[in-house]
Amino acid sequence: MTLRPNPNAEEGSEATSHRFPVLEARFGRLTPMDAGMQSRVYSTPDGTTVVKVYRNHQGEHRLEADNMRRADMGAWVLDAVEADGVEALIMRRFAGRPLTAADVPRALPRLREIIGALHRERAGRVDLRRVRERLRRFRSALAAYPLDDLFDAVEIPLEAGLLDQPAAFCHLDMWHDNILIGSGLAGTDQPEVLVIDWTKAGWDDPLRDLALLKTGTLDLLPPDESLDAALTFLPDHAPATLTRYRAYLAMTTLHDLYWFLMNEPYEFEGQRDQKLPRARHVLGRLPGL
Repeated sequence: MTLRPNPNAEEGSEATSHRFPVLEARFGRLTPMDAGMQSRVYSTPDGTTVVKVYRNHQGEHRLEADNMRRADMGAWVLDAVEADGVEALIMRRFAGRPLTAADVPRALPRLREIIGALHRERAGRVDLRRVRERLRRFRSALAAYPLDDLFDAVEIPLEAGLLDQPAAFCHLDMWHDNILIGSGLAGTDQPEVLVIDWTKAGWDDPLRDLALLKTGTLDLLPPDESLDAALTFLPDHAPATLTRYRAYLAMTTLHDLYWFLMNEPYEFEGQRDQKLPRARHVLGRLPGL
């Protein structure tokens, strides 16, 4: 799963009344909650609303609002505005926290409902040119490392036509900090779950989304437990489906290794030692071509 920077106190302290006069005239003084690579998040004084301020000026506030509405989470979106020289998404505050390993089993039933509904919307087909381009980049950058088994797990079904599939609307960033868990849903024994950070959402193979869910969240669990939980998200367990899922799990591992090598090279060896046994455990349990 991709390493993310921790919230930074100095960065968050930028929320002062002179920084956001228009926003603070509307919502009151903004208190820093969190900071990441792409955005900063603030809370309003009454604690009912959050203001997500984006670092770039690429319209991601409106993109995320639109993607949340498409994913049937529009009730959380209050507004998307340009003010004080920034772009901001205004949302209802969710009374929860990011998922931990202990939370995963309780969250699974609600997560299956959310993701199942998300993937029901289909349009077009998976862009295999992008898949091939990613593999070329990964092969070039990772050529010095013995990873042929992972490349074969993707390339053989790709060339056999198994990855030529209808595309579904996908989140594409389901690591555990993007999955919040709250108190129980009224009238049920299930906790409330909210998936956040929809800027990377788009049309892709739903099994790629499920592979990202496994490596980014379910791998908080031990290897066998993680894979068993992951398999409950699949639409079926036909050999072709399992082979395709195996391919995207291998591709996700290659992507993560590539990311660390390019962006955090001092972390690469440790991440490789952590991720490769997980990936090879999957390759050994799931059928391939």
